[in-house]
Amino acid sequence: MCSRKPHISTIFSRTFIGLMLMLLLPAILPAQEVPSRFVDRLSLESKIHYSFIIPHHAVIWALTDGFFPVVEASVLLQTYGRSNYQYQRNYPQIGLTWLYSDFGGSESLGVMHAVVPNIRLPLLRRDKIQITFGVGVGVAYLTKKYDRIENYRNLTIGSHYNAAVHFQLKTNIRLSEQFRASAGISMAHVSNGTIKTPNYGLNMPALFAGLEYKITRRTIVFLKPEQINKMKGKVNVRIGAAMALKENNDAWGEEFRVYIGQVSVGGYYNNTNRLLLDVDAVYDESTKYAMELAGAPVDNYEDVVKGGISLGHEWTFDRLSLLMNLGVYLYNTDYTDELVYNKLGVGFRFTRYTYASVTLQAHWAKAEFLSFGLGIII
Repeated sequence: MCSRKPHISTIFSRTFIGLMLMLLLPAILPAQEVPSRFVDRLSLESKIHYSFIIPHHAVIWALTDGFFPVVEASVLLQTYGRSNYQYQRNYPQIGLTWLYSDFGGSESLGVMHAVVPNIRLPLLRRDKIQITFGVGVGVAYLTKKYDRIENYRNLTIGSHYNAAVHFQLKTNIRLSEQFRASAGISMAHVSNGTIKTPNYGLNMPALFAGLEYKITRRTIVFLKPEQINKMKGKVNVRIGAAMALKENNDAWGEEFRVYIGQVSVGGYYNNTNRLLLDVDAVYDESTKYAMELAGAPVDNYEDVVKGGISLGHEWTFDRLSLLMNLGVYLYNTDYTDELVYNKLGVGFRFTRYTYASVTLQAHWAKAEFLSFGLGIII
């Protein structure tokens, strides 16, 4: 009896989780000298977000009644300087977060469960107050997706499993040795990158308040590395190729391949962050299909290939990195496409000269494709 192959969305979901969990390893693996016990660095956190869905398409208005709560529960691990990046980033927290919402009882969206590995970067650290910026990438499961008969109004989510991206800007106020109150703003994005259509995606800004509890009263001892990696001023070039699978709203159920080539020039402006200049080339089979459907002539590859240039920022965490880009198409014969595109990616450096990446490319709020790539570093 043949086993059923996992859907491509499941594969991408597992890849997202795997790459983000690599971020946890430097903080969890045992060192020769551990100044603070593992349990001393653990905290539990709960939050309530008051959120709504941005109606970037007319069909979204009918999905909810407006504002709704999102419940968050997190396990947090305080880093202590075991790796260079932990010291240089002022000892961030690493977390695993669960998000839950019923979208205010929405019959079209059902219930969302999301698991999001994340990192909280300190922007300001004082004795009584701390301001952090958090970012995470994980997987969301929605109990209801589009169905042309039973759930035809839900044009935002075409699959049960989706990528989940979560940002937050948080202020912590220390109440005691073990308790801290928090408040801030957050933004969540949920979509499958058009692996399965329809897929307008969900964009959910929110205000939140919460409470954090440190497991023990013991003070954490922070380390300062003997040698600090000096990266400021260094420049390199990355050449990569990636592929994605997607569907098209005009041909639901039919998969199209997307091939991406990229040259990226990046330079460190400090020891942990880089500025990027990318040149992107995209061949999208769904674009060819859409142009032929509209009666436009497609004689060769040049009629379908799109070329663009983008500026970006990269946060590095040892071998792992998070990237955000904003670009513009310089060559695009497909009149249905937007002029501006944006990218959000996770990269992992295998060796000094090789890397892998997972990238979500979108036209503003609407996801275009989710790609997996490999490349070399010069």
